[in-house]
Amino acid sequence: MSSYFIGIDGGGTKTLARLEDANGTLTTAKSGASSLTQDLNGAITNVVEISRQLLASTPIAAEQTHVVCGVAGAGNPTSATKLQQALLAEGFRSVQVTSDAKTSLVGAGAGTPIVMVAVGTGSVAMQLGRDGITRQFGGWGLAVGDEGSGAAIGKSLVRALLWELDIHGHAKSSVCQEVMSVVGQERAQILPWLQSAGSREYAALAPTVFKHLPHCALAGEIVRKTAAEVDRLIEAASDGETLPLALLGGLADKLAPHLRPAHQARQIPALGTALDGACIMARQCGEPSTETRKKNSIQHGS
Repeated sequence: MSSYFIGIDGGGTKTLARLEDANGTLTTAKSGASSLTQDLNGAITNVVEISRQLLASTPIAAEQTHVVCGVAGAGNPTSATKLQQALLAEGFRSVQVTSDAKTSLVGAGAGTPIVMVAVGTGSVAMQLGRDGITRQFGGWGLAVGDEGSGAAIGKSLVRALLWELDIHGHAKSSVCQEVMSVVGQERAQILPWLQSAGSREYAALAPTVFKHLPHCALAGEIVRKTAAEVDRLIEAASDGETLPLALLGGLADKLAPHLRPAHQARQIPALGTALDGACIMARQCGEPSTETRKKNSIQHGS
């Protein structure tokens, strides 16, 4: 029986999926958000529907198909299991649900050893080692982590604004003067903003910091601090290795010039996307196990 492969990349704004055979892409599909954290039931519905959509225009059966879904929020085992069970109920030959960070890692190196650091709203670093083992660093969320992220930049900026207000009675730096138009001009306006702001709201302030480079000393200080946090993530994920480094996410291009020279020298363009990574992993699921290969080798040799 021929094998087919579905890779799915699910995030907070969209879901991408691709059906492949041994020779490459057969068809692709796109749908709405599928973050398990934002809307679990909606995410499961979207992922199941997009997998059905891929097969609908083909004679391929679900039982011929291996599925790997890299999705935001898969770090929660309960949520990941619910999605996996929903896909297994469709009759697929095998189903693996993993984080979108892992599929990004595999895609970035096209399945080869690499260190990947994603810096966007949040941040995470991962290593695919020479031993084939995947390790994750960071990615704990804004409350205690997400160092080097857009949300962390925004939080540093707001903290600086509050200090300027306390010490000078007004926003002194140009970057803080601009950010007041978002968070408020005085305590009575700022406090409600602080109470409701989350990672997205803080991350939305990050472009303001880069806009004021290189003329604003505070903006420069925040960027240097953020780059140092990304350097620390890279060091942790490298674990003494000098593996190629891929920097991904909305802030990658902005932060890359501020990293240590040694890290800049290791940086390579990502060889593929998270969707590519999911497809690579789906193909790996379809490969015969070592024991099966040995058995077949013995049978063919006898």
